[in-house]
Amino acid sequence: MTDFTPASRPHENIDGEPLLDSFLREAIPEIKLALGDLIDRDNSRAIPDKYVKMLPLTTLVVTLRPDAAQAIADMAADLEEDLTDSVMRHGSLYDRDYKVRLKEAGSRGAPLFRVSTQPAGQPDPAPIVPAPPPPAPPPPPRAPDPEPTMAAPRHDHAPPSPLPSVPAWVAPGPPPTVDPDATRVEGIPSAPAPAPKPRSNFPAGRYELRVEDEDGTERERLPIQGETVSVGRHTDDPALRSDIQLTGAPNVSRRQLALVWEERDGKPGFLVYNLGLNGIHVGDREVSGANTGKGEMKLDGLDGHSIWLAPGDALRIGGHGPVVRILEKGADADAEVPEIADDPDKTQFG
Repeated sequence: MTDFTPASRPHENIDGEPLLDSFLREAIPEIKLALGDLIDRDNSRAIPDKYVKMLPLTTLVVTLRPDAAQAIADMAADLEEDLTDSVMRHGSLYDRDYKVRLKEAGSRGAPLFRVSTQPAGQPDPAPIVPAPPPPAPPPPPRAPDPEPTMAAPRHDHAPPSPLPSVPAWVAPGPPPTVDPDATRVEGIPSAPAPAPKPRSNFPAGRYELRVEDEDGTERERLPIQGETVSVGRHTDDPALRSDIQLTGAPNVSRRQLALVWEERDGKPGFLVYNLGLNGIHVGDREVSGANTGKGEMKLDGLDGHSIWLAPGDALRIGGHGPVVRILEKGADADAEVPEIADDPDKTQFG
């Protein structure tokens, strides 16, 4: 087994930054470089071309320190796909196929991460899942009941006081209510009626999402049914299932975009939030992903991960697409497909 072990990092972050944020920003690029070095070493010995095609799919295992594994547990599947996409592109230099699986280390003293090659024939490691919540603390002990006091002795010659009687004509009933038709006294304002909820001006059934390949070939069109919808890869997980599910899009997160209807200067359009792992590209502008994970879709505080999109504008997800556009039903896309920038994960020579 070939291992790569970086310098161990402290468990506690002295700057107060969440471990997930620092891990995604600093450790992920290091992991991709380590995987690239491992692939280069794996192919350092020349193999005849006729044998290369016979080699099976090779699994690369990234073992994470327990606290780091739990920090990314909710997005472990998406992170595995992103790393697999990276090593597949790197392995294409040698006509080799690779995939990546994440594994949680069994000791808190393990390094932040370690990459290794899984021996052929061994099963994949168990997926990383969130640890169960700690048990609830036991209830506080109940204070003992106070000792009963002795009642005063009763004398036979002093009869008990009778309870006050209630007249028969007094019948119990509900508390008095205010008659809405009663005459109001002038000078005392009545409570204002609630303001009617404003009606949305979203044109239901007017727009649809066109999905294209890198060369501009239309793949599918999906209707946009509401003024706020989510877009992502097809999944059976109800906690991450999007309103609009794209087929054949492995580079897209299961919840990648949120489309919110918003007119600007009288022009129709949508405010697009990037909720996934990969960045999105509109023209020369790149919008980073917020990595929101599972649970209820909340858009508060995500203005830095959003961009306004007019109908017909092209939006590319990740480095290799797909490309999506919002069009009126039956309309054709006439905008050019955005140019794909160089892959930052591609191995550089020289």
